[in-house]
Order: sequence, then C-alpha cells, then structure tokens
Amino acid sequence: MDKITVMQFILHFMILEKRVYPLTMETEDVVINLQEDNSFTLNCTYKISTEIISYGGIMWQKQINGTFKDIAFFSHAGGKPPFFEKEMETLYENRTELIGPNTSLSAVMIIKDPVCTDEGTYNCLIRYFYDNSLKANTTPSVVVFNSKATKPEQFLVFPNEVHENQSITIHCIADVGSPHGYIQIWKKTEKSNTSEVIYKSSTTNGKTENCTEIINVTTTYIMTREDNGALFRCTSKNNFTKESIPSSDSSKISVIYGPGTPAVVLSPNKPAYFVGEFLTIQCSSDSNPPPVFTWSFKPQNKYGDTRIEYFQYKSKLVFHSLKTENAGTYTCTVNNATNNLTSFVFVHVKNYERIYTGCDQCGYIETCQQSNEKTVCIVNIWMPIAVVCILLSATFAVSSIVMIRQRKRTQESTATNNIIFENRSPPSDATSEKVDLHGGYISPEDLDFGSPSPTVTQKGNGAAYSPL
Repeated sequence: MDKITVMQFILHFMILEKRVYPLTMETEDVVINLQEDNSFTLNCTYKISTEIISYGGIMWQKQINGTFKDIAFFSHAGGKPPFFEKEMETLYENRTELIGPNTSLSAVMIIKDPVCTDEGTYNCLIRYFYDNSLKANTTPSVVVFNSKATKPEQFLVFPNEVHENQSITIHCIADVGSPHGYIQIWKKTEKSNTSEVIYKSSTTNGKTENCTEIINVTTTYIMTREDNGALFRCTSKNNFTKESIPSSDSSKISVIYGPGTPAVVLSPNKPAYFVGEFLTIQCSSDSNPPPVFTWSFKPQNKYGDTRIEYFQYKSKLVFHSLKTENAGTYTCTVNNATNNLTSFVFVHVKNYERIYTGCDQCGYIETCQQSNEKTVCIVNIWMPIAVVCILLSATFAVSSIVMIRQRKRTQESTATNNIIFENRSPPSDATSEKVDLHGGYISPEDLDFGSPSPTVTQKGNGAAYSPL
C-alpha cells in the first residue's frame, strides 16, 4: 500500500469520526402493580443537534388490533402545548396529563386510574428534518400490568366417598391475577409428605374490569386405594406470584375397597418348633373399612380330624408356650362389605431334642437313640414321673420308721411307769409280815432265821420277795 492510499484512508476515518449523526431517542418499559399503583408514566426523551422537529412532530401511539394509533402530539421545546388526537380524547383526556418538552427534551404522558386496555405496546414517534429531508424515528415502550392472584372463590370436590377405581369431580374458580395466570389442582395422600400436580389450566386472555383473569375449571380424577384419605388443593398463581400461593383445600376423600390377599407371617419364622417355644402368627391385609379377621384351625391328625376353631376380630395369635396339640393348619380369612379372601400356614410342633455325637452327652431324663450315624437325645417324659414317685416313696419310708421308733419309745416309757407304781403299792398282807418292799430292802429285825430263806425275784429295777 503506497503513501497516498494510506493518507486517503486516514482522512476518510477522521471524517467519519467527526460525523454528526441524526436525532436519538429513548423510552422505558413500564411494569405496574395494580394492587399498589394508580398511575403510570410514559417518557420519551431525545437528543438533537441540527435536526428540526416540525409542529406536532413528537407523538405517543398505542398499538390497537395490530396497528399503532396516535394518542397525543407534542411540539419541540418552546412550541405549542401538547394535545390529544380527537378519537382518543374520550378515553384519555380526563385521566391523562401531558407534559411537553422543555429543557429536558422529553415528551411525557401520565395515565391515571389504569384500565385493562391501557396495557400493551406504546410507541414514541418523532418526525424531523435532517439533511434536507423528512425523517422519522420510533422507539417502543411496553406496559405490563401485574396483579396478585387471590384465593379461589369456589373449590368443590365430590363425592367425598367413592369406591375404588371410581372418579371424583373437581371444580375450581379463581381470580388468577395477571399476567398469564393459571390454576393448578394438587393431590396429597396420607402416605406421602409431598403433593403432586394432577391438573394445570391453560392461561386465558379474558380480563375482568380489574385487569385480572378469572379461570373456571372442572375436571375429573379416578381414585385408587392408595388415594384413600387424600386431600386435594386448588392454587391460583401467575408469573407475578413469588411468595405464598393462595389456595383452597378439600376435605379428605374416602375410598372404599376390599381387602387384598392376606399375608400370614410366623415369628420367629422357621420350619418347625419345639414344645415350650414362643410363636406369633400375624395376619395382615389392607381395606377400607378395616377388615374383620377370622381364624380357623385344623389340628395335625393322621386320622383326618376336621375340627375347626374360630378366633374372630384378632389379627394376631400368640402362643407363649407351644404344645404338640398346637400343630396344624391355621387359616386366616379377611372380609369387609366388599369381599373376603383367605390364606393359610402350617405349624409343625415336636418334642424338644438335642443332637450330640455320643450318648454320654444325654441328660439324666433323656433317652439316647442312634440311627444313621446320628445320636439324638429325646426327653423321656416318664423319667420325671419316676423321680417324683421315688421321692414320695422315700418320704413315706422315712415317715414310717420315725413313727415306729416313736411308738416303741412310748411303749417302754409306759412299762416303766407301771413297774414303779406296783413297787409303791404293797400287797394286802404286808402288815402281818412287816415286809417293806421299797427298793427291794428287808430289815433284819423282820427276818425269821428259823425259817427257810425267802426267794427273791428281780423285776426291773426293784425286787419282790416271797416266803418259803
């Protein structure tokens, strides 16, 4: 590139940098909270250099049915005051204030007491002369109304009691506010801590006088047994809703359903039980209304006994100490007004046994049996009976010996007392003989040495004499 070309490029760049561009303008979008704001402002600011704005060359327009229509006209600073378009006077004149450009170069339109038709797209248009030609610049300003949704005016769920797989009707009317309001129907079951959306309405453009939207929905929902006791909720919201969502709740819906196949569970669960063990048989089944439990029992009997015993209104049978007669088939029947179903379980009860490697390890009251290289210690129920009999016999024998000894001692004591009594009582001729038999002693003065010696007979501890 030669020097001439470079100089031309630099000169051209400097000219473009110093070029004065035509009029510039600016507007802002407006968001209004209808519950709080009673007016809104449209402000169109602009900047000019050498441009000339014609009389009434600044105007605010409103898009109506896809076409922008003039609302008010403004002149440049120092010009005539602003005025309304004839067709728009009745709609805006009594509630709109127009402020023309001054030193701030702004065309301002303040609209009070907003109505629904005030929402939409506005346009600021400026016509001006520049470079010997008429030009026009525009910039839009979008006005959006925000309105809080309110609690549903009506929320009905009926009927409040249905049978399984039948449907309920849900009806909700709510002022969903603005913009883009909608209704949601929620369901929360007793078994869940969270709610789920079962219906959402489409947004509507139907506005009320307060520039809000009323939505009226009716839908149906099929109830299952899992929905028994469920609550339904209708919520009203829109894109402006950020905090708490207004809602209405229904009462609980009752679903009538029959019991399912009952589950019968043994606790502890094992193939067989020993005599004396603890056992619980639990029967469970879900239904609404709650089921009635009926138990029947067929004992284990090789002769085919069909005896049946019923235990009503109990879902659980408890055996604190099993017996062999508790063995058999237990059948649980559940029923309510809808239907009834049954399930059964077999309980095997046997005498307590322990398995050892040899008979030496069996207890005193156990019988050792060996078969197929296996040693089994089985409780001998006759052994305790024999022990009791032996103890009773021993007790009887001891008692008998004690009684015999006691009787002998009583007899000996009686005989001794009799002997003492006889020694103390002399015979009828004791006076003539002058014999003192006390202690078997005779005085020498009383003895007749001419006579033969008397015979003395020893009796017990005393003595008796008789003359020859």
